[in-house]
Amino acid sequence: MTNPGHRVVICDDHSIFREGIKNVLARNPALQVIGEAADGLAAVETVKRLKPDLVVMDIAMPGQSGIEATREITQVLPEIRVIILSVHSRKTFIMEALKAGARGYVLKDSAGDKLLDAVNAVLRGECYLDSPVAGHIVDEFVKLPEKDTAEEEPQSQERLTDRERQILRLIVEGLPNKEIATRLFLSPKTVDNHRARIMAKLGRHDVIGLVKYAIATGLVDPDSWSR
Repeated sequence: MTNPGHRVVICDDHSIFREGIKNVLARNPALQVIGEAADGLAAVETVKRLKPDLVVMDIAMPGQSGIEATREITQVLPEIRVIILSVHSRKTFIMEALKAGARGYVLKDSAGDKLLDAVNAVLRGECYLDSPVAGHIVDEFVKLPEKDTAEEEPQSQERLTDRERQILRLIVEGLPNKEIATRLFLSPKTVDNHRARIMAKLGRHDVIGLVKYAIATGLVDPDSWSR
């Protein structure tokens, strides 16, 4: 759960869509929308002025793209977390957004509960990738040179319990903790605890690192990834 008083700025060039995002975020009373912006330049100015905890950012906006705005925001205010909410599912957009400092990426056609899951995850200090997005990230890491994946220390997988390996597979597939808990008949708190232990054992603190590790160690078979 998020802590009370998390402040959010919404950046999208369509006012109707901004209203939709506000309606979704209103389901969590701990979230407070304190500002909006309709273009990339205004997004940067608004975030610098209001210093929110979280920014929900579109990519395609006038003046400056959401990726460029994200890069500028995270360089100046690295403590602010950015979630990209976009219609774009191409690998290029996803990778550039993550490189720019975004901590989450959700597709607009699957927004709603997934956006709330992403917000909660990112405010906990985690990363969140929508399931189709996670598949693209797997594809990208599969293309890494063998020498790069060899650095992932496959022997460290032996430190994970069977349950931790099971949960890691589901995390890498892009499932939120709540869905993992339902699928494995566990409480969300238990999944949270397992997730924290997995990251501590592997020394990886976001989903991207876990994906890279899982592919390098053979825990996930990229050929069977659902796209």
